[in-house]
Amino acid sequence: MDIMVKRSTLLKPLQAISGIVEKKQTIPILANVFLNAQEKSLSLTATDLEVELIGSVSPETVMAQGRTTVSGKKLFDICRVLPEEALLHLTIDGNYLIIRAGESCFSLATLPVKDFPRIEEASFISEFSIRAQALKDLLGRVYFAMGLQDIRHYLNGALLHINQKSITCVATDGHRLALSSLPNDKADTPQIKVILPRKSVLELMRLVNMSTDNDRELFLSIGDGRLRMVAPDFVFTTKLINTQYPDYNKLIPRGTEVATGGREVIRQALMRAAILSNDKLRGVRMRLGPNKLQVMANNMEQEQAEETVSLDYAGNEMEVGFNVTYLIDAFSSISSENVRCTFSDPDGGVLIESLDDIASMYVVMPMRL
Repeated sequence: MDIMVKRSTLLKPLQAISGIVEKKQTIPILANVFLNAQEKSLSLTATDLEVELIGSVSPETVMAQGRTTVSGKKLFDICRVLPEEALLHLTIDGNYLIIRAGESCFSLATLPVKDFPRIEEASFISEFSIRAQALKDLLGRVYFAMGLQDIRHYLNGALLHINQKSITCVATDGHRLALSSLPNDKADTPQIKVILPRKSVLELMRLVNMSTDNDRELFLSIGDGRLRMVAPDFVFTTKLINTQYPDYNKLIPRGTEVATGGREVIRQALMRAAILSNDKLRGVRMRLGPNKLQVMANNMEQEQAEETVSLDYAGNEMEVGFNVTYLIDAFSSISSENVRCTFSDPDGGVLIESLDDIASMYVVMPMRL
């Protein structure tokens, strides 16, 4: 390998793959990035055995092709601190990658290319395109409701449900549920349900957020326990969680007590009340009365907070306890000015929806206080 590449050119894919490279690994080569210099391109690959990301750039000059693996973190840190206009000269000398930039010279230890693992090729049964902004919105509205290290491993991720009418993303940790959907105008799209692992969802969000071109088309392929997303500058592949996801429609409460009001007013009231909620339980009581909502919180020091919000409500009076963090997450994910909250009874959950946008809904289950 003997190539010349701009620091700014190399830094972008290194930033993209930094989340994939394993920080605490039991297999040393998983901390490395696979560099493959070809006639007119340089590809960088990182994997943790579940997720693989390949970034491609165009070097200034390729004097000699070659392949090697080096520490992803060290290579990223070197590029990050070099001058912005630096031109890097990469060569291989024995078991080391030599990086020269101006008066700077670095020697990085390499590991054999043959030991670098790759996710096996899969046959894909469904392929479709989606705008980057649409995928960003879809995942961004639900990711916070994914489980974290739950023994029910299917909750540690998000469901992607695709049919000829819509693309729906659902996440739940058993205490709350978030659902977002967008229209699908691809009439030939087969119906498919897959579960993306938590890390894959977060990495996909990070990748689409890194780009300033929100109108670009991303191409997704699904099949054989894999999902692949292809963009102009990277290829992202992830294994899927191979199990059945709960029927999320059964988790949506069908209450009759409906309250409507300003989203931001309610969210601010919840945030203020949360200050004096119990640090561990994070519980608040919501008391519904004629055209008003009271939010009450207290803690172990007997400190109390009470907020009153005006809204449109003519149903029965009731009081329900909730985790205030779950409520704030839901109200923060809705972009419209007004929301509809549907209750069933003090032992049932609340369904939170936008009045302007029916594409997203949130369910928060009650808690005993």
